Amino acid sequence: MNNVFDTKERIARSNIYSIFGKFIRSQIDNNDDGEVLLKKAGLSAFWDDYKNKLSPYWYNRGYQNNNDDYNPEYVCLSICEKIESNEEGLLRFLNLILDGIHDIDDKQYNLLSNYLGVIGYELQITIEEDYGYELKYYSLIPSTEGVQQRNTDISYLHSMLEMHHPDLVILYDEAITNFGSGQYVSCIENCRSLLENFFKKLDTINGDYVKGILAATGESIIDNGAQLTSIKKIYTYWIDNKKGANRFRLFQTMYSVMSGLGTHHEDVASKEDALLLLRYVEDCLLWCFRKGVNC
Repeated sequence: MNNVFDTKERIARSNIYSIFGKFIRSQIDNNDDGEVLLKKAGLSAFWDDYKNKLSPYWYNRGYQNNNDDYNPEYVCLSICEKIESNEEGLLRFLNLILDGIHDIDDKQYNLLSNYLGVIGYELQITIEEDYGYELKYYSLIPSTEGVQQRNTDISYLHSMLEMHHPDLVILYDEAITNFGSGQYVSCIENCRSLLENFFKKLDTINGDYVKGILAATGESIIDNGAQLTSIKKIYTYWIDNKKGANRFRLFQTMYSVMSGLGTHHEDVASKEDALLLLRYVEDCLLWCFRKGVNC
């Protein structure tokens, strides 16, 4: 059943392309504007296919009528999906659209920024003064040099979850959706549940996520001949001896952070907090899958 849902990257991209379609709508005043836009982006080959949906009017005996088929949001979504494998071409098209935009309202800006963060991009803003007025210029840039590798990693992660843990896919997708919509606490709660349920599966006797983490890391902490398996005893051993259970402490500490910022509301969770923990969970699961853990 999970296979009927789009991946989190697909959802993010669809929302991004739809927003850019709204930007196109704001820039089209007559039937020629859409063609000019496509030609400037080097996409004139698409004009014949989409000219009806990029033309806001039709004329009859000199009278102007609204075109019911006019739908720049659909056109933008469709074209972007067709060219997205060419990152350079996609960025050129989207940045050309941004050339005509000088003010994005806060709600739309936050929504767009969140979805862009999911696929590894960000909006860069330059403010210039013109006769005493501030003019904003936007551009879309990769947030990291490794954006293509990140997208490959996340596609691999999603496919591994679908193959080996289909019951956990919904938690991952909900985390992405909640982040995109600005529900940062809910995103963190989803991340916590995803991590906890993933590691619980490694303890086949009691379903204890703590023992599951120890099984995943392969670390064994022995004190006075006894193997330590409780959080308190492991941390006490580390404090006293300043060594041991390095990977376990990393995984458990981040889980504790998710509990504090998410489930227990100990502090106000920010966008940056949610993105940090979302990326952490992704990297944690990637680490496990690449080591053959829980798959």
